[in-house]
Amino acid sequence: MFTKNPFEGAFGLDIGDLSLKLVQLSHAPMFSRDHRYTIANMATVTLPPGYIVNGEIQQPELVRHKLLQLLGKDGHGKKIHSPWVVADLPEPKTFLTSIELDMPPEQITQEDIRYQCQKHLPFDLEETYLDWQIVSPISSPDEKSPATRVLIGASQKTIADSYTYLLESAGLQPIALELESLAIARSLINEENTTGAILDVGATRSSIIIYDAGGVRFSTTINFSGEIINMTLIQQLKITYDEAEDLKIKNGLNYTKEKGDYLKIINELVSGLIIEIKKTITYYQDHYPQTAPIECIELCGGMAQMQNLLPTLAHRLKIQFKNGNTWKKIKTEKLTAEQKNQELTMASATGLALRAIINPYND
Repeated sequence: MFTKNPFEGAFGLDIGDLSLKLVQLSHAPMFSRDHRYTIANMATVTLPPGYIVNGEIQQPELVRHKLLQLLGKDGHGKKIHSPWVVADLPEPKTFLTSIELDMPPEQITQEDIRYQCQKHLPFDLEETYLDWQIVSPISSPDEKSPATRVLIGASQKTIADSYTYLLESAGLQPIALELESLAIARSLINEENTTGAILDVGATRSSIIIYDAGGVRFSTTINFSGEIINMTLIQQLKITYDEAEDLKIKNGLNYTKEKGDYLKIINELVSGLIIEIKKTITYYQDHYPQTAPIECIELCGGMAQMQNLLPTLAHRLKIQFKNGNTWKKIKTEKLTAEQKNQELTMASATGLALRAIINPYND
């Protein structure tokens, strides 16, 4: 456990449109009965709008300076000495799905996967980095021939290359670039989980990740975010950005006399979110047969803390909703109250850190 990882001090780095988040973990003492990890470092730095847009790095030099600030290399804050990093790739620029092949695992080749990807990928295959892994054998409908489930992940080469260049320009050595949905799932899913979903509602984008006992099945981006709420409020209420942000944080999904149309606007946006969730669940049930129904959805992301959002979704979708337990594998007793309040926003960074503390190549 303590000697397998050759990348001493490796940490997780979540690269978002409006922030960079870092989590570095350490092992429990050798003879401790509590085998949970400890947070050695946790930090966040804000990115001004326009530095990264929809996952694309628009201002690489400015982002690099912010990354150096996060790493403590600008002379301020706690310095990260390890160069080893596991970073995520943005959900809108990646693709994740699982397919079922009517052949045993040992017979599946790279050519088989590439052929299947031509049917599923939204990207040009020649302009895509492709990765895949065997998830679990399953029973075919007639139970006469073996079938195997394969998880396929893909990223546009231009995006992955730009992220690699950013990390290397800051003196880091990327040992793995991972799809954001897989990082989030690692921090939230229990081994005993059967079928469920994760709703990541963030500042600039949201996504749904559906999983079952064999792991993640697929993920998709949803047109809902804190920034969409802000821009809608600005346009319809004729207010400033700061006023929209304050209204959203203060009131959530509650009525306010201050702006009488506020709740109507928010409800319309949440109705759109609910339609997207229903469409995703229907797609899952239609395209992934022989799976159990989704009975629980876990929330994470900065918008998960929006007042009254969780009970509203649960009531209107008739599905159990709960806040995700991002730190189920982490000791949190020594964290400050402010740090604990960041739990729902650190799901991806924590999942990346969990991969980093183990040998990342064997994940």
